[in-house]
Amino acid sequence: MARIRKCVITAAGTGTRLLPFTKEGIKEMMPVYAKGTKGIVLKPIIQIIYESVFDFGIRDFCFVVRKKKRAINDHFTINKNDRANGNAEIGIFLNMISQSEITYAQQKNPRGFGDAVSKSKSFVGEANFLLHAGDDIILSPNNDHLQRLEDAFFKYNADVAFLIDEMDDVRAYGVIEGAEIERGIIKIKALEEKPKKPKSNMGVIAIYIFKSSVFSILEKARSRRRDDMQLSDAVKIIIDSGNAIGVKIKRSERRIDVGMPESYVNSVNASYQFSTKGGYHRFKSQAKNG
Repeated sequence: MARIRKCVITAAGTGTRLLPFTKEGIKEMMPVYAKGTKGIVLKPIIQIIYESVFDFGIRDFCFVVRKKKRAINDHFTINKNDRANGNAEIGIFLNMISQSEITYAQQKNPRGFGDAVSKSKSFVGEANFLLHAGDDIILSPNNDHLQRLEDAFFKYNADVAFLIDEMDDVRAYGVIEGAEIERGIIKIKALEEKPKKPKSNMGVIAIYIFKSSVFSILEKARSRRRDDMQLSDAVKIIIDSGNAIGVKIKRSERRIDVGMPESYVNSVNASYQFSTKGGYHRFKSQAKNG
């Protein structure tokens, strides 16, 4: 059973790079393939994330959502008329929901990833918690990526631990520098957001475990900006004054995301391979770590 008891899943972004779909639709509800009980099925991205975290052992969830988009709330709410009607996949999902405590927090205005995270403060309280972006999936046998992340967080008494991946072109990501303290584990020394000249090829994946102290650090980071609050600013403060750990994803794992039309195509292809063959063929543009 997971030692981390709470999970915050953010799904409040505007999805501007996926317009016109996101004018009414929600990118986190876009479907990708998943392995079902009787073959492959289509599931919303955010459902796959929720199910992976549930299978890891967490039962207490907070979804950070946009006020005007109720599709996520509706999807994770059991109504009195909901029935599986013989569909095993729906039955399994409804059973998971019935075993979970699910709350919602609203980000009314798009003021940064850190601002979205700050909306979950009352849910988290004083606990350590898993933060998972709602548009990032790690295809990982047996959720091993979450187990390694949790193990590293506690082993090194980290203030934050997050997943990282080696990439051919890392300029669109947060890029870290650090030293490997054991195989696949990096002690983070610096973080730079979307650098024109990256100092490494290791990019941040938006899946973190934080101590609750991050909320006071977010407020400190907000004071440095006028209108928004970026999580990366808080992580930089932690790196400078605390203990930040990076955990590499393995070659047997794959990150998929739906940030852009092109990445969504890759996500659909990779999820199909993973669901039908129990694995996938890594694209040349993706990571090459061990």
